Amino acid sequence: MASVWEQYKALPPRTRMYIGLGVMAFATAGLYISDAMEERLDPARRPVKESASSPSAQKASDSGISK
Repeated sequence: MASVWEQYKALPPRTRMYIGLGVMAFATAGLYISDAMEERLDPARRPVKESASSPSAQKASDSGISK
């Protein structure tokens, strides 16, 4: 039984090129998508909505601790 590398090397050069380009395109898309998702979904970057009526916001302001 041939190894994966031997099977890959047995493919025609044009097919190997297409496989390589496909992997690079997939990786590039993944980088851009993950950056966009991080900007949209990262809770550390979201502004904190504090209302003066919430007990935790009042407790933090009373003790001098900022959120």
